[in-house]
Amino acid sequence: MTVARTLAVLLALSWACVSHAAPPPAPTYGDAFKGLYNQSAAAVPVDVPLTVQEPLAIIFSDNFELWFKSVKDTTAYWASIVPSSLTNNVVLADTDPNFLSGRVLEMLKKRFPGSEYVKDFTHAVASGKKGAIVVDVLPKPMAPYGERTTKFDITCYFFDAGMNPVSRISGHGERRVPFGAADGGVQVAVDAALKELDAKLSKLVR
Repeated sequence: MTVARTLAVLLALSWACVSHAAPPPAPTYGDAFKGLYNQSAAAVPVDVPLTVQEPLAIIFSDNFELWFKSVKDTTAYWASIVPSSLTNNVVLADTDPNFLSGRVLEMLKKRFPGSEYVKDFTHAVASGKKGAIVVDVLPKPMAPYGERTTKFDITCYFFDAGMNPVSRISGHGERRVPFGAADGGVQVAVDAALKELDAKLSKLVR
């Protein structure tokens, strides 16, 4: 990015701050089982070794939708006040919701070939699944004028054939974003979280 373009971006952002409402607030993420299962996810034991039977259902927690909506609303906010010629396409690519969901499904389907994404437990049972994985995400994007570390925690909650939760296994990833970086480190943090999670699955799940 040239000096002139950088100054133009800064001027546009400064004008936006004084001329428009504040950006959308960060979402409040909730229990991973909200709307899916009548129990607190916090009660599920951590890192319990287990053996799974396929096919498995893969279910995304409501926190995925909260993150996707946050990205959509934030993108729309900045698009409404910053000229299209100054749009940071690198940031748009970095926060693309398809990256997060695609990476999660890629990792799980590689490990469990018989797995399939379904909406909820009703669909899991109806489609004859022998177990389920509820996947939860807790994103914490960097703050431009505060903590500049983007963090992602991705957790798999494993359910047995009776659709009872038996183990939760998590991966954490983060990236310290330097000043002047073109992106917010979302994809790097997601990949790091999935790498740690995948390594734990290798040790704990059969």
